[in-house]
Amino acid sequence: MRGGSERKMTDRTAVIVSDFGARGDGVADDTPSFQAALDAAAVRGERVLVPAGQFRISGTLSIPPGVTLEGVWAGPHTSMVERGTVLLAYDGRDDETSTPFISLTHNSTLKGVTIYYPEQLPQDIHPYPWTIQGRGQHYNVIDVTLANAYNGIDCGTYHNEGHHLRNVLACCLRRGVLVDQCTDIGRLENVHIHSVYWWRIHYPERSLTREEVDAVNNYTLEHLEGFIIGRTDWEYISNSFVIWAKVGFRFVHTDTPAGGTGNAVITQSGSDIGPLAVLVEEVQSHAGVAFENCQFMSGFNIAPQNRGPVKLSNCGFWGRAGAGSQMVLRGSGAVFLTATHFSAWDQAREGMPCVDARAGKLFLNGVDFMDVRPTGPHIALGSDVTYVSIVGASGAGNPLRLANTSAADIQILGPWEDVAEHLT
Repeated sequence: MRGGSERKMTDRTAVIVSDFGARGDGVADDTPSFQAALDAAAVRGERVLVPAGQFRISGTLSIPPGVTLEGVWAGPHTSMVERGTVLLAYDGRDDETSTPFISLTHNSTLKGVTIYYPEQLPQDIHPYPWTIQGRGQHYNVIDVTLANAYNGIDCGTYHNEGHHLRNVLACCLRRGVLVDQCTDIGRLENVHIHSVYWWRIHYPERSLTREEVDAVNNYTLEHLEGFIIGRTDWEYISNSFVIWAKVGFRFVHTDTPAGGTGNAVITQSGSDIGPLAVLVEEVQSHAGVAFENCQFMSGFNIAPQNRGPVKLSNCGFWGRAGAGSQMVLRGSGAVFLTATHFSAWDQAREGMPCVDARAGKLFLNGVDFMDVRPTGPHIALGSDVTYVSIVGASGAGNPLRLANTSAADIQILGPWEDVAEHLT
């Protein structure tokens, strides 16, 4: 394979790592050369260009303020370790708390690279620290693929504002993206967390075997939390996706120095094949979270401590709900379902309701329950539900059935049958 130093990049307005001795042959440790190039670029805030090659980074890298570390990938790309700009990560094995592989700060950018951990094996998975960690204002991760990261991208351990992730494709094994301590508008755009980026990796000249794929999937179904959202004052998430995760989107309360709860708008996104698509432990009581044009192939749970509003518009649910019910609502806040459809819940045919509302307020408008053979009620209302409004619902030709054990104020427009089943 031709190393990065054998084909010089010609942009002389930037710093080039090969000029600092980086070889890109996958054998020599290029850490000192990279860091020297980054430090030189810090004087004026320049780009550090990295040609095609396999660059062994035995240590860690810190991108200074205003500096961009940029490889040759000009857009989203799957894992091709034998082509393009590849950073081979070795540091931090078995120590999640050690220094992240790449650290970003104010106005710094990582762009156009693949990151691969050669010592991480599908059937012998070991912890590693965060692959990328940011702090400060307006750092960027663009056109980056993580082939087999244990922990993906950390936008939360340190105070930050305006973080921007775009065109990130990542196989993450434990955590995908963490957002916390963000006090002004973060953006996640086209971030896909999918183990396919390890399945189909071309290194060494092959993809994973079926047994290796199964080992990765089983591990992520047991351990992976895709998007973990703590304190963020406005998080915009669009065209983003997670699959084969224990939890797809998890909203939490944190006790970090600038922590707390968050609010978010999530559009054109989804969580596929897993026990739990969304877990809302807690969101901001005044703002909450909104899902628009999203898809869920697993369950959606709201924890008892949540008081913030949760809104779903133009969304769809089908299959693999771990609890049997596709929504389990236990918080005291309001839940809004508008132009949303449900299909194939209660696959074990145990009589579970599609929407199991145990507390709070529930608003339905234009909801379609598409299962043609429901064995239980479409909606069950528990004792802590305080208000329900249902306008315009369909049951795929079946009578709409409501199991009510609450003393709630219930306003219904349309034919619903009140059934005697109690909550399971």
